[in-house]
Amino acid sequence: MSNIEERLEKIEAIQSINDCLTRYCRALDWMDEDLLRSCFIEDGFIDYGFYAGDAKGFIPAVMEVEKGGHSWHLISNVAIEINGDKAEVESYGLTSGGEITEAGIQDVNVYCGRYHDEFSKTPEGWKVSRRLYILDDNFSVKSEGIRGDLGGLFLGFNLRADNEKYRKLDK
Repeated sequence: MSNIEERLEKIEAIQSINDCLTRYCRALDWMDEDLLRSCFIEDGFIDYGFYAGDAKGFIPAVMEVEKGGHSWHLISNVAIEINGDKAEVESYGLTSGGEITEAGIQDVNVYCGRYHDEFSKTPEGWKVSRRLYILDDNFSVKSEGIRGDLGGLFLGFNLRADNEKYRKLDK
């Protein structure tokens, strides 16, 4: 690919897809339904096992699952193959979370999986048009309260998009 315009378009597509994956993680961690909506084509097909259907129905379903505690969604090892206005994307996901008490003690649930996505180019950027989530492993660990000098840290429990700590970033 020697054409500079084609190369630039590919770089922009890759960045837009990665930006969308980051928005997805932030949206779930902060319970920002509007931000989550910006990640999916409304009639795109989403399959998470507990939900299989369009993205419009997935968003309230996943928000209901996530509302019980606080979570940290991480995505890595993003592989992208662009073909015109479509892209096949595979990424690894690591999610941990649980209910944090005032003392900072919780059972932490950890989920390891991968996302098999189809992205489509839209006027608003690249969005997920089809997703299959594959859970590879999960386990729980017990955390302990914060000790010593770390006791003054702000504990991030029940942080939501309406919290003063939330920073609204451009989509």
